[in-house]
Amino acid sequence: MDKDFLLRTYGSLYGPEAGPWNLSAEQKYLEYRATAFFEENFPVAEGEDICNVGIGAGYWDRYLSYRLQGGGLVSIDLDPQICRALEEGLRNEGNPAPVRVICKDVMECEGLEGRFGIVTMTGSTRMESGLFESILEKLFTFLKPGGSLFYQSLDPREEAAAVEALCQGQGFRVEKYLLDTRYGRKAQYWKITACGLAFQRPQQA
Repeated sequence: MDKDFLLRTYGSLYGPEAGPWNLSAEQKYLEYRATAFFEENFPVAEGEDICNVGIGAGYWDRYLSYRLQGGGLVSIDLDPQICRALEEGLRNEGNPAPVRVICKDVMECEGLEGRFGIVTMTGSTRMESGLFESILEKLFTFLKPGGSLFYQSLDPREEAAAVEALCQGQGFRVEKYLLDTRYGRKAQYWKITACGLAFQRPQQA
């Protein structure tokens, strides 16, 4: 275990550049609001597997790891340093949960189709990817029948109607939606669930 790496990584989260944001009331409120929305709308069944796309600082993945009820967590990010920080951090903390970290572009991930009861994507992951529709469509394929997607958006350009139209076009429905504008930020939260038994990719004409 590389403890020097961990010290550098965790130290950078609270350094002069990132520290003011990570320690701010706004950031702490966003963490609370995301956690509360998940708790209220996503019961985790025994043995349920969860997938999170976009690790960032790893807070959300740690939270999900302790929500598991005998299932496993798959965390995906394309940044090697972010992936290593989560892996090293979990080992250093003695986290008992079975967490598999995949360091890869989510669009290139294969073999995860139909595996998860819950898939999550929070923060700026979708906006940073630049993929918008295609990344949500990819996450839909990860869900098993009856599974749900937790999506949080902090992109002020994102319109709820466009997300709902995309979901309907893919055989999904918006089951829960929350718009929160506290601190002047447009934060949106969705629970998206399959309308039918499973996701079916549209055939090409």
